[in-house]
Amino acid sequence: MRISDAIALGRTMIKPLAGVHISADKTHGCAWGMVWKSAGSAYDEMHVRAAYFRTTLSFKCVGLVIGSGMTLGLTERMNTLSMAIVHLFNDHVMTRKDWTLDQLIDWVRSVEPVDPEEKASEASVSNVPEEVHSAV
Repeated sequence: MRISDAIALGRTMIKPLAGVHISADKTHGCAWGMVWKSAGSAYDEMHVRAAYFRTTLSFKCVGLVIGSGMTLGLTERMNTLSMAIVHLFNDHVMTRKDWTLDQLIDWVRSVEPVDPEEKASEASVSNVPEEVHSAV
């Protein structure tokens, strides 16, 4: 499952809440809370993948930015997909409201690494002889 897909599914399961991973009653949370709610056992692997994947925003946030737990951090620290998602959700979707959750999901989809299972599935399809593809 892709992180963007997990956010999209998770938002149907919990209500958005800035600065809180998941509420005590598990009915509200941030973008990563949405991933947690929808991804089940795949959550840890997805979060680790995002924590090591370096990315940059297509625009510059200047000065201090809202990061994990609604704390202020410096923009140069926000260089992983994980932290970019935290910042975009907390600051731009929930606080400034200059982004929508759909825009966040679309942006994540545009930069996230391919899901390992999806990659394996594509590889197995590409190994099928052309005659089989055309016969289907």
